[in-house]
Amino acid sequence: MNKDRIDFFEKSAPYYDAFLDLFTFNHYAKFLKRAVEVLAPQSGEKILDLGSGTGRVASWIAHAVGGKGEVIGMDFSKAMVEVAKRRYAKSEGLLFLNRDVTHQWEYRNYFDGIFTSFTIHEIQEKGRSRVLENCYSALKERGRMVIADFNPKGSGIAQTILLAFFKLFERENLNFFSFDQNGLLKKVGFKKIETFPFWGGIFQITLALRKVD
Repeated sequence: MNKDRIDFFEKSAPYYDAFLDLFTFNHYAKFLKRAVEVLAPQSGEKILDLGSGTGRVASWIAHAVGGKGEVIGMDFSKAMVEVAKRRYAKSEGLLFLNRDVTHQWEYRNYFDGIFTSFTIHEIQEKGRSRVLENCYSALKERGRMVIADFNPKGSGIAQTILLAFFKLFERENLNFFSFDQNGLLKKVGFKKIETFPFWGGIFQITLALRKVD
């Protein structure tokens, strides 16, 4: 992620969720809740929220896994992590870390599930493969990963809307539209990949399984 984007998240952290809920007429929150349903966190599981932002989704997952579970939120932005810690300081089994996720992680065969929302498209092109390799290594043998993000392979009006949005607000990330996400997931080792369109194909949810019986 380049410096300008990091600065944006640092400055917007306190009101980030509220702005996106308002801007999308609450479709943003609905989309994230649907993605968590696809992840289907279970009691006692260990889950990583990659690019956890203000911690809202991590708090939902923590509620699902309960006191015997563990949820770790990991984010580039120090301000986002500080907001998350402040808002969810009393949540049991919930930890937030300020990390450059493109660097190697200390976790290996540790998580039952990994959730990430609107993070992959923010990572610079060369870093995406490292992040997905890290995710694969950090999952247990039967672990799964859910990616909730824009749809880089949309068509028709969905693609037109997305391109206009990116040119206005995320020009640095236009290379995302040439990103072969599912191809890279397979390359790093995931065995089964399913995608689910949302909101007319502008967004998509991807479920990737580390192993298939």
